[in-house]
Amino acid sequence: MTRILTLAGALVIVGASVAGALAEEAKSPISAALLLNIMAPVAESRDAAFDRAMKEPAPPPLRAEGQVQPDGSVRYGSMTLTVKNPCPPGTLHYEPPPLPGRVRR
Repeated sequence: MTRILTLAGALVIVGASVAGALAEEAKSPISAALLLNIMAPVAESRDAAFDRAMKEPAPPPLRAEGQVQPDGSVRYGSMTLTVKNPCPPGTLHYEPPPLPGRVRR
């Protein structure tokens, strides 16, 4: 019987402290800005980001002559240059004109 009374007394004490904590929690106002500040990721400060960027190695220098791509275009830094031949082989531009009086095949 004493066990039951001890357990009941402990539950009453714990319940009273929980009720007090809930009452204290209810007094503080909750605003949308507070919720956004709690859920927002922690951003790195400007000074720390600058220091970290200064310690990182620099990107390799770009080649001045360009890089030939597999499709035949040439890449200069971030710019890609493609030159297309308007007269591919087999057109009239590459073939000599026929002799006068001859039929073209």
